[in-house]
Amino acid sequence: MSIPTDPLNFIPADIFFSSVPNFARPNHVVKVESSDSVDKTDPLRYAAHLTLGATGRDQDTHCLVQFVTPQIWRIRYNPKFSSVSQYPDANSRVIVMNSFADLVDHLQDEFRDSEAWNSYPAGNKWSWKTTFEQTKDPDHWILSSVEYEDGISSPKVNTRLHILGTPFRIIATRVLQPMPSDSEVLKELSVGGVSAAEQIVWQTTSQVFSYQGDPNINVINNVVMNVVKPPSGEYLGFGEQGGRTVLKKPTFMNYFCYDNYNYTKVYGQGALDTREPLCVLDVPFAPYINPGSNQFRYHSTPFFLEMNATPSYRNVTGLMVDNYSQVAFDLGRTNSKTIGVATRFNTFDAYIMTADDVPRMIWQYTSIVGRPKLKPRFVLGHHQGCYGYDSSATVNGIVDGYQRSQIPLDGMHLDVDFQDRYRTFTVNGINFPNVGDFLRNLKARGVKSCTNITPIMTLRESDSDPYNALRNFWDMKDKSNPATNLLVGDRRYLDGLPNNKPLCWRYDTPGQMNATSLNPDDLGERPSFADYIGATIYRDNYVFIEPDPSKQQGNYNSGFPYHGGVSYGTNLGTPGYYPDLNRAVAREKWGEQYQYLFDNGLEFVWQDMTTPAAGNCYGDMLGFPSRILMSDDTYNQDPKKQTPTKTAIELWGLYSYNLHKATYHGLNKLKGRENRRNFIIGRGSLTGMHRFAGLWTGDNGSSWDFWRISLAQVLALGYSGLTIAGVDMGGFTFDPAQSNVPPPHWCDPELLIRWYSGAFLLPWYRNHYNQHFDTKVFQEPWQYTYAFEKFGNLIPSNLYSLYMSVEPICRYYVQLRYSLIQVLYDTMFANLINGLPIARAMLVTDPDDTSLFNANDDYIDNQYLLGYNILVCPVINPGISNRDIYLPGSDMWYPSNLRVNIGGLGNDPVGLKHAAQLEKPVSGGTTLSFGCSIPDAVNNASQIAYVTPIYIRAGAIIPQIDVRQSINENDQNSVCIHVYPGIKDTSYSMYLDDGVSRDSAPADLPQYKHREQPDVHNPNDADSTNEAKSKYREVKISQSHAPSYRLITLSHPWDGYDASSNIGSIYYLGIWASKSTAPTDAHQVSFSFQDQDEKAISDSTLIGSYDATRGVLSVSVPVALVPSLAGPNTSSGSSAGKYIAVKVAGLN
Repeated sequence: MSIPTDPLNFIPADIFFSSVPNFARPNHVVKVESSDSVDKTDPLRYAAHLTLGATGRDQDTHCLVQFVTPQIWRIRYNPKFSSVSQYPDANSRVIVMNSFADLVDHLQDEFRDSEAWNSYPAGNKWSWKTTFEQTKDPDHWILSSVEYEDGISSPKVNTRLHILGTPFRIIATRVLQPMPSDSEVLKELSVGGVSAAEQIVWQTTSQVFSYQGDPNINVINNVVMNVVKPPSGEYLGFGEQGGRTVLKKPTFMNYFCYDNYNYTKVYGQGALDTREPLCVLDVPFAPYINPGSNQFRYHSTPFFLEMNATPSYRNVTGLMVDNYSQVAFDLGRTNSKTIGVATRFNTFDAYIMTADDVPRMIWQYTSIVGRPKLKPRFVLGHHQGCYGYDSSATVNGIVDGYQRSQIPLDGMHLDVDFQDRYRTFTVNGINFPNVGDFLRNLKARGVKSCTNITPIMTLRESDSDPYNALRNFWDMKDKSNPATNLLVGDRRYLDGLPNNKPLCWRYDTPGQMNATSLNPDDLGERPSFADYIGATIYRDNYVFIEPDPSKQQGNYNSGFPYHGGVSYGTNLGTPGYYPDLNRAVAREKWGEQYQYLFDNGLEFVWQDMTTPAAGNCYGDMLGFPSRILMSDDTYNQDPKKQTPTKTAIELWGLYSYNLHKATYHGLNKLKGRENRRNFIIGRGSLTGMHRFAGLWTGDNGSSWDFWRISLAQVLALGYSGLTIAGVDMGGFTFDPAQSNVPPPHWCDPELLIRWYSGAFLLPWYRNHYNQHFDTKVFQEPWQYTYAFEKFGNLIPSNLYSLYMSVEPICRYYVQLRYSLIQVLYDTMFANLINGLPIARAMLVTDPDDTSLFNANDDYIDNQYLLGYNILVCPVINPGISNRDIYLPGSDMWYPSNLRVNIGGLGNDPVGLKHAAQLEKPVSGGTTLSFGCSIPDAVNNASQIAYVTPIYIRAGAIIPQIDVRQSINENDQNSVCIHVYPGIKDTSYSMYLDDGVSRDSAPADLPQYKHREQPDVHNPNDADSTNEAKSKYREVKISQSHAPSYRLITLSHPWDGYDASSNIGSIYYLGIWASKSTAPTDAHQVSFSFQDQDEKAISDSTLIGSYDATRGVLSVSVPVALVPSLAGPNTSSGSSAGKYIAVKVAGLN
């Protein structure tokens, strides 16, 4: 495998780590100093400065270790710094606060204020600080975080950081609680067992840092931190690098934003690695694979969790690297006992954190990188996109098909076909005439539209054919004035440039794993473009370098706008310029450009080509030239002056981050969008972009491999704070393994059925494919019904039933999703508070089930939960009639009885949304085989409900609504709250609001109270106004058990919204019993209503009836009788602790 001759470029992790043995190494501590000061201006507040020495000629270097909270610490190391004062207080844009000092103080407030169940346990008077000591051993220092419950209590040590001098090491310890499975059994046996004890939770090796610079290229700053990898440790997370398996085996990992089409650009092997986790697809290039290497993706979130490192104790350790550029991991690949964490540019900056379990870890992590703001409810619906929907007639026909088939649809994604000659922010008036009528018509039908907005701005314009959006970013008569030129300029960093010759480097020769280069000055290597299919093809013959000094210089290093280009496939695309979005003034200008589209009915934004996916011969790694000098997004920029600059390689992922940020803030400020929630679905960015957008994982293919990894990807992104994350269902391209098969292509019908039915409760649910260039001819589920009419000569006749089953099965699971939209919305709303993902891996919901680390680890990759209660077990391989499923934890599990109407039976006469009888439960910890074959769905519709195994946790409380064709405002839809039998006390919070307004959000959350810090000169570069007004209602439903009865309580902990337009005036409850124990005589079941003081409530509107056929008690509770405990609609008088309860006997 070869790498670029210019080292100012991406280098694959396996190549990089092979060079580390030659790096310099500090090996002992010269001095450690700290401070007792609590002054936020003191750089050693809660910190230790380590002066490190090395043998040989290397000079002393300086490391800064800082506590962020009692269980989070930060390690910064830059071997080029000569003093600790060179470490700035300013944070990167990844972090929620502008300065580190403010972050520490605001987190202390957040810890006190948070009401999330998984938050850090801190009271109103809680505080913390650090202590520092040198032990009797002169080579041992300890920096400890200590806590105070109040102002007078004695301090309690939380975490100790032991700094050992020779050899230099850092070891973190804290007191851990034993795992319940061990301690409870030993207690029953009256045996003295495992008790709380101080344990090592994280440590470096005896060679903490290795580093290497370049004497000719000062910006290269290779640093590796080496961490001990415990033998029992298990590793998960890793952001979009989730790959096929959630738990990672030894591998290399690359984090570098890259337009990695079909995941084949570097190693050439596609979606899977047979050993681990992303590289091998069964294609002819397999002999070239390095099985220990990990492909890299569009998005960079270098954050991972270590679990089971202390098997008898509760602990999860997390590590996040904060760096805009390349990050590389060696996860025990070189040495099974060591994890190498590397950065190649900028200061090495890592946050390490420890928590008792995964939910608490996620809350801590999202306290640092932020939690999102409230998104529109409709984003949770079903979406359709296609590169090839090239006219309003085509789009309307697609929507017609969905409505005829009764498959709900909420989003229509219009690709660059929608644009006028690839002019961003414009509309093709020929193919999409009367665009306002077109978009508003779609919305009237329930379909909200977005369009693909890429950051390029075509340079093909003139006075006779002006492109106004481009002209808004610069004054052509004053090209170099920073006050009027808001485009990325072409200035280059030239130190150490090989042969003084600029080349464009990339890895995109399948199977060869070699870096290749193009000469941007060679006209023969330049791309050709056309403005649309069938348009005149032209070559981008601009002057890059002018050899004749008597002529006007070329664009290279001129200071004039950087000349780039984008390819949308074959010859489609355009040359163009790029807005300088690392400048706040340019971000504000960018946001303003959306006004025209939203005035005409656009409802949200699709942000694509974000890296920025430059075409051949324009930049490095499908991005900017790595040596171009980009604006550094410093704080408090003067809009009339050029900001400080760094090379593009140093700021690599920041541009995409700021693209999403600029769009988000811009949409929030548009006229006509006041108080409206806005949404962006984007790709390829950095940690922290989830504060502004959802993420889809880029251009995948129609293969079983891509379907398999999609589950692990979404679950892994959930650990990283991503609320809305997902893939292109059905695949964007055809199966990469079938590239030699002539067209026409479409997604295999069995694969589409499994994808739709298996992903039906993942947060992002979009069918997206490419029609251009003979890629695919269709992918909408209803189109398979007509496949034999159009392509019957290409389809074996024995597949007729399978093709005809696609539409009814996909319809069923889309409708089932829509019936559970309230659950999806509740988990999305709760994410604002607790940071937990919508779709959760079993290690989030059942962290004490240690079998998930060994005997049952395979199930982590192919099962997920919606929230805490609904377990989905997708089928991820072809030809499967039965699949094994694992039911986690110690709870009982019921086969799901949730249904939608598939037989044209009309409304459920009992109001239970067609729920079926509840079958006998199965114990947690059980593995069982489930029949899940694909039936003849036309003639055997009753079996559709079993295509994907679904289970419900005992004690679950699940709201279900009626199916609608789309999610609309003020659409009254009654809710049935299903309450399942169990043993443990359980509760559930349902959040009701209008689904579209920003003021619905809880006003006291940190992302609304503290997080928006506008620059002095650019107040519009942040949402500095708090529009959250708590206009929502929380409905809390709880269930407790006694030997002879169940008690179901309802209350409104917060009532700031009249939900009658949503759900009407009644809460309908379905209180279930298992088929095996349900009374067969209604007289065996009794129920009554009471308040919190056990006083009977008698009201003619409180009614109920027991259905012996289904084993369920249906109860109607008027909303007006449910006490409101806080908020503008609070009942008069003291309301704390009030509720209305249904006491049920005979139904346990």
